[in-house]
Amino acid sequence: MAVCQSGDTFDTALLRELIGHFVEQNRRRMDDAVKAMERGDRAALREIAHAVKGSAALLGAGRLHDLALTLEHSAIASDLPSLQRAISGLNLEFSAVLAALQAQHPEACSI
Repeated sequence: MAVCQSGDTFDTALLRELIGHFVEQNRRRMDDAVKAMERGDRAALREIAHAVKGSAALLGAGRLHDLALTLEHSAIASDLPSLQRAISGLNLEFSAVLAALQAQHPEACSI
């Protein structure tokens, strides 16, 4: 929000752009995580989790960040059922973040 505020002016267009980029990139990442899991590509899964973690931190989505961090650290060594649960949890939290964005900033969301 601070990035969009300049004095008394709030830049809704910038907020819309930031949210749109976050949503677009992370929707792709969620799909890519499922595909990486299906291929058994743990390195790709770790990279995807790292990217989600960074974008969640920039947006202030703390729980999404924490789940991505956990997945990033466990991608190589965890058993497959644990990784599948982690990916499901990440997807659920991403959906919750989308709902929260829509509720808090309907003027900037076209989710």
